[in-house]
Amino acid sequence: MKRTGISILVIAVLLLVAYGGIAPARALPSSGDEQPAVDVAQAQGEPVTIQFLTDDEPDILLAMQQMAEAFAKSDPKYANVTIQFQSVPFEQLFPSIETAVAAGAEMDLFLADGPDIKHYAYNKAIVPLGEYFTADELQAFAPQSVDEGSFKGVFYAPPAMESCSLMFYNKDMTDAAGLEPPKAVQGWNMDEALDAWKKTTVDKTGDGVPDVWGLRWGQGTWWGDYEHGIMRRSAGKKGSPTYLGVGPDGITFHGYLDTPEAIKSFEDYQAWYQGKEPVSPAEPIPNIFSSQLAAFYVSPDNAISEINRLYPNGDFHYGVTGIPYYADGAQLCHTGSWHFGVSPQTKNMELAVAIAKFFSGPEGAKIWYENVRQLPARIELLNTLPEYSEYPQQLFAEGLNTIGIPRIQTPGYTEYQQIFAEMMQNISQGQGLDIPSLVKDSADQMEQALAKYKGWQD
Repeated sequence: MKRTGISILVIAVLLLVAYGGIAPARALPSSGDEQPAVDVAQAQGEPVTIQFLTDDEPDILLAMQQMAEAFAKSDPKYANVTIQFQSVPFEQLFPSIETAVAAGAEMDLFLADGPDIKHYAYNKAIVPLGEYFTADELQAFAPQSVDEGSFKGVFYAPPAMESCSLMFYNKDMTDAAGLEPPKAVQGWNMDEALDAWKKTTVDKTGDGVPDVWGLRWGQGTWWGDYEHGIMRRSAGKKGSPTYLGVGPDGITFHGYLDTPEAIKSFEDYQAWYQGKEPVSPAEPIPNIFSSQLAAFYVSPDNAISEINRLYPNGDFHYGVTGIPYYADGAQLCHTGSWHFGVSPQTKNMELAVAIAKFFSGPEGAKIWYENVRQLPARIELLNTLPEYSEYPQQLFAEGLNTIGIPRIQTPGYTEYQQIFAEMMQNISQGQGLDIPSLVKDSADQMEQALAKYKGWQD
């Protein structure tokens, strides 16, 4: 078993000390015709460098660079503005943000996951932006995005996109196995999906180790609440404690994380990795789906951009079906995604806000979508993209509106997610575990870590 909490914080400190990242996007003078809504002083004089902490996914980095270039061309007054991106892996991003704020490190903007906004707001690690957005500007975003970017009625962070994870499949592999996944949001239940994962787990060499796995549940190589928290909530009927995932106070986990239905889902999850017929590798494989080492892959629709980038000739054949669900529970996908946050450490407040507004505005949102290919948070853009009226991307828009629910709402989401991720990693990699005891211990840790937030809703 691995426990990663302390090491992640150490890595975050080292990264912030090193503060390098990818090459900066240098602003160049232009006669662009889009004017950011925030009035900032002209920057033709002394150069200004904006530090922006972001995720290191290639598609996101491409989008960020292009957005920075578009911002530079939006007004001549940004001629001497440089946006310096510091990129870190997803699992290191959140502790890196908090470490930077706590240490007083130079940082102007950061990319943050929607559920973490309440955590940052409570801990004063993000600047409120309500005064910079009109009611009409907020109405341009999906309501879920506004809710996730707000804390106690105050808006803090504009969104980059929305999300709903469904299940991708390699069509060549499913065809070879004689499978025809439903082209619908409802899709297969867990038992039906498990049968398909077993049929597509293939040991070509006969050495006892599959050369192609049936499943990778979740993006990347780590264990997070966004996808890995779905099974335990799906195991409960809609409105049940299992489905809700946390108490109404946002800090109670006993009776929610450790219900009989949730425990059963964790035992099923372990069997995917450690059972007699494992369908997923205990040690995650980077890019497992796009490398054609897994037949099924649970992900939001940003997987499409990765496939298009790696297979520009269209020789990767894939399809999308609904995310599996427990037949006696409720199908769901988690909503929420990236938001742009302004750091309290910034010495360039109005300029940082101007960048956040541009990046989340019509031009920035379009650039982001063209690179990342995930559900836009801007309603007008989503409604005008023809691909979201056709299979397969239609399923993601439908899923967002029919089975999408926010991740648990609490200012302690960051602490919760770290403990939850460690628990899921231990379950997937440990043999002979007493899962009920492990889950109870994790619920104890969560309640201890979140006790400081008692009364946060008052």
